[in-house]
Amino acid sequence: MATPTRNQRPAWLPAQGVLDAVRAGMWWDAVTIEGDLGRAVAERLSAASGEMPGPIVCDPLGPTPKTYFLVPCGTAALWDEPDTAALGECCYIGLPGTLDADPHGVHWIVPPTARVPRLVRPELLRTVIAEARKATS
Repeated sequence: MATPTRNQRPAWLPAQGVLDAVRAGMWWDAVTIEGDLGRAVAERLSAASGEMPGPIVCDPLGPTPKTYFLVPCGTAALWDEPDTAALGECCYIGLPGTLDADPHGVHWIVPPTARVPRLVRPELLRTVIAEARKATS
């Protein structure tokens, strides 16, 4: 078995320079959090996991910015955390194929690379959401 290199791209990642809708529930599910809470959770999750929490993408466009945390398939069916939404089968997320995209558009906070664990751990995400919620209230 070949060792993954830093430049390997997951099969689900859009082509370089392309923003495309990618279907959840096949390779991962996603948990989305709106606004300041989403950004706070992303920062805390990165700190709690040594800067490598798993893929996190930010969509600053629209009426409220959203942060998406890519989690293992099946998580959406069991997810019930307040102030969040779980996206599984039949849902699509706009993902940038460029790993260092312009932060004014849809961009990766933590890109999916060989250095990053495959997905965000749901149990750690729940803990960090609770901590961030307490800190912002």
